[in-house]
Amino acid sequence: MIRTRPLFLSAILLSALFCARPLRAQTNYPVEGYITASQMPQGFEVEGRVVRLTPATSFGLIDSNTSSTAPLLSHLLRVGAYVQVDGDSHGSKKPLEATLVRFRDDWNRKLSGTGVILRVVHPQPDPVYDVDGYSIRITSSTKVSFEGGLDSLAKVAENSWVRFSGKRGADGIVVATSADFLPGKPTTFKAVKSLELTTVKTRPAGSSSSASTSSNAGTVSSSTDGASMQEDQQIKIGLGKWHLVPADQPLQQRIHRIGIALVPEYQRDMPESDPSKIHFRFFAIDNPKVRSEICLLDGVILIPRQLVERFTSDDQVAAVLADGIAYNLQRQAARLVAQNRLLQSGQYAAFVASTFIPGAGLASLAVGGASFKITEAMQQERLRIALSLMRNAGFDPWQAPEAWRLAAPKELSPNHKPLPYPMQSCYQLNLLGIEGPPIVAPES
Repeated sequence: MIRTRPLFLSAILLSALFCARPLRAQTNYPVEGYITASQMPQGFEVEGRVVRLTPATSFGLIDSNTSSTAPLLSHLLRVGAYVQVDGDSHGSKKPLEATLVRFRDDWNRKLSGTGVILRVVHPQPDPVYDVDGYSIRITSSTKVSFEGGLDSLAKVAENSWVRFSGKRGADGIVVATSADFLPGKPTTFKAVKSLELTTVKTRPAGSSSSASTSSNAGTVSSSTDGASMQEDQQIKIGLGKWHLVPADQPLQQRIHRIGIALVPEYQRDMPESDPSKIHFRFFAIDNPKVRSEICLLDGVILIPRQLVERFTSDDQVAAVLADGIAYNLQRQAARLVAQNRLLQSGQYAAFVASTFIPGAGLASLAVGGASFKITEAMQQERLRIALSLMRNAGFDPWQAPEAWRLAAPKELSPNHKPLPYPMQSCYQLNLLGIEGPPIVAPES
């Protein structure tokens, strides 16, 4: 049965509302969270808290009433695993001697989502698609449906959209139980100024007037990539402050090179006139206070050079730029439009702020209700997609958690103290750890 596009977009919105899961559950366990470091064979760390294992430690699954001291589940003890730990402790800062370790069964969890197909990983007869930060396999058992003129898997390609549900297989690929496909046609809507359209102004550095103005980001600089600017420029987004875009050629060329490499191939290959094309451009700016990317609404992504200077590799820079690309891919289906209009209430201002600095969303939104759930779900999706973009472009996705770790503190400690992992890092460690090497538990 072919359904209309409004129903499909409604499902997108409802999935964001009801499929969100909190990153950190509230329970009575003294230690709960993601394994962020190993100190094997003695134990591991959960977000900075040391856990010691003994031959008497028992293991089980969350939501299961059974456990065993036999290390049958020890292969799950890896960086990125989500655990609940009970045990004896002599203070919150001292190691916890684990009596019980329970794992979240990430392979047996039902997963669902909606997103654009970034890459066809494997063609028919059992195609695998890169979508929503997952690899999704379609099998003969998958309940498949089509909308908007699509009528077969043979017509499904990059830039198509799919709504799916399923579970991970042993190889980490999600085997879809259902998949609903839609062609990648842009959604038509009447944009509202200052809501979906952001005013962008540019001027030479040091100037206080004569700013050029546009309703989109098409005239951000005199160059399409910022790499050949002859003078420093300033850029202003909406009602925000002016940002300096320095004419540092090597820096701007580096940011452009990394950013363009991350853009999905199908996006790069689209004709300039294609309405689905996002005109990605990447610039380094001078802003010591922002520790994430800043996104305009049509593909311009800004990254503070002070943040770049914290990083030790192109891979870490790529992690932040990929988050901005993922944000733009989210908006491609006008998802932010529907959600922004839904949230024009007391929570609206905080929500909009989080969408313009995506990496700061979860940390800055200590609110309840729909705005928190939508922001949380969208941030998780961005973090998944960012890892996928990094893999596809040949960057090391394991550097993404390290990038957010370096970005989190206001100032880096001069004595290089170990930094705690922020929630962005922990979520990505969980995703990466599903296919990572196991930590071996001590023998009894």
